[in-house]
Formats: sequence, C-alpha cells, structure tokens
Amino acid sequence: MTNSKIDISGSYLIKTLLIVGGILTLCYVGTSLILPLLVAAIIAVLLDKPTTTFKKWGLPNWLAITLSLVLMIIVFFLLSWLIGSQISNIGNDWPTIKEKASEKLNSLSEWANQRLNWDYQNYIENNKRLVQKAESFATTFLSSVMNLLSQSLIIFVYVVLLLMQKKMFMNFFKKLASNTSGMTSILTESSRIISKYLLGKSKIMIFLFVIYYLGFSLGSVPYALFLALFAALFSIIPYVGNIIGGGIAVILSYLYAGTTPALIVIGVISAAQLLENYVLTPWIIGDETNLNPFITVFGIILFSMLWGMVGAIIALPIIGVLKVIFEHTKGMEPYAYLIKKNE
Repeated sequence: MTNSKIDISGSYLIKTLLIVGGILTLCYVGTSLILPLLVAAIIAVLLDKPTTTFKKWGLPNWLAITLSLVLMIIVFFLLSWLIGSQISNIGNDWPTIKEKASEKLNSLSEWANQRLNWDYQNYIENNKRLVQKAESFATTFLSSVMNLLSQSLIIFVYVVLLLMQKKMFMNFFKKLASNTSGMTSILTESSRIISKYLLGKSKIMIFLFVIYYLGFSLGSVPYALFLALFAALFSIIPYVGNIIGGGIAVILSYLYAGTTPALIVIGVISAAQLLENYVLTPWIIGDETNLNPFITVFGIILFSMLWGMVGAIIALPIIGVLKVIFEHTKGMEPYAYLIKKNE
C-alpha cells in the first residue's frame, strides 16, 4: 500500500500561520507607525527615477533630490486644489442634492408599492435614513483622506531621508543575504514593479479622466468635472475601484439629474473600461505585475481592512514585491506560484 500522506511538516505550517498572523497584527496595531513609512518608501521609489535623471544631467545629489521633491509637491498641491475645489462645490450644493435624492428615492418606493406590490411601510422615513447613511459614508471617506494628509509632514521627512540615504539602505539589504546578486535582483525588480505599476496607473487615470470629462460634458451630466475626477481616481484600485467609482458616479448623477444623465455615465464608463482593459493597460503597464486575479482581489480587501483606502491603493505594489521576494528565496517558490498569474 502506497503512502498517501504528503511530506509537509505540521510544525512548519503552524510557524507559517503564526508568522503571518503576527505580521498582520503588527500592521494593524502599528498602523500609525508602519503606514506612513510604507507610503514614504513607495513615493521614494517613484521619485528615484527623476532623481537619477537629474543626476545624469550633471546635477549634484542634493539638488537632484530637491528638484524631485519640488516636482512632487507641485503635483500634490495641484491635485489637492482640484479635488478640494470640487468637494467644496458639492458641499455648497449638498442640501439640494439631499432633497433631490430623497425625491427620487420616494418616487422609486412609490412605484414599487404600486407596480410590484411591495409593502414599504414608512418608506419616506426609511429613505431619509438612507440618505443620512450616504452622508455619513461620505464624511467617513473624507475623514480618512484628512487623516492621511495629517501625516503628510512625517511622510515628507521619511521620503527625504530615504532618498538621501538610498545607498546605505541598499547596502544594508545586501548585507542581510549571503547571495548579494540575488538581493540586488530583488531590489531592482521590486523597484521596477512599483514604479512601472504606479506611474502606469497614473497615466491611465489621466486618459480616463479626459475620456470621462469629455463624455460627461457632451452629455450635459451635472458635476461632470467632479464625477470624472472621482471615477478616474478610483480606477487606481484594480477591479473594485472601477465598480466603486463608476457606481457612485452613476448613482449621484441619477439622484441629482435623472435617468438620462445616469445612462450617459454608464455608457461613457463602460466604453472607457473596455479601452482601459484591452488597450491602455496592455500598452502602458503590460504584464509587469502578472498577479493572480484572486490574490489581487483578496489582497485589496485585506489591506483595505488594515489601512482603509490607502491600503487598497498600495495593495498591488506590495503583493508584487512579495512575489519577487518569494521567487528569489529558496523554499518560497510555491507561494510565488500562488501569487503570480498562471496560464
């Protein structure tokens, strides 16, 4: 009789589960310490490319870093000003939006009562509570964004230090491994994945914003600039982001303006998604991350539970780096196989 038991140590599995559980607990408990450092490391990787370019032009290291930081600050303030101005416009019209949303919900409830024989008791009060919940969700989302902005100073300090001491940190990681060339490959490929993905996603978001804004404007959709910006920014989150951003844009346009603008939003977003999936992403990003869709969605949910919206945004680069580490570490090849996309 052949032995059907697999040769995997039970203690090894227990240790793995304890290590993973310990890391996740540390990430959750130490969010205020770990998240700013992680975001700063990702930003430093993105800024390393222009810094290297400036140094190739003959500029000293300190000036190259300064110019890269100034470039980052300009982009940050322009984006903050654009988002802030649109949120301010929405805030000024919020009472009108709430009133129209309540009217639309009441009309839908009345239609359901008459045509579908659905017995909605006190539907007017229920709809008011639904609008209040939506308002609470928007407030929660804005508070999470403001929480990240409140940590922008410490993130900026981390970015400066990481850029200035890049060589020291790289030598540190190389000294951790007996195989220096292997660690060099890990650092190089990890940096390439982060920069390639996030810079590529930024380009795609710009394309999508232009398409959304033109489509919404030609269709006379209210708050065209805000809805286009909102849907484009959410597209940075794979799979889930397009559903959230597009869905909220459709709901807001319907509640405020009616069925026709909502259908226009659906048509524009659907066409843009086809263009993104079959043209923009293969052209700009390609198969750089090459991650399993299941692991991608699971990772987005996991990191969003740990770190909110920021966690969902940085989930894919983190998983991509883990794939690189597993591919270059003995005994971790099965985990790399699980994470990467297999034909």
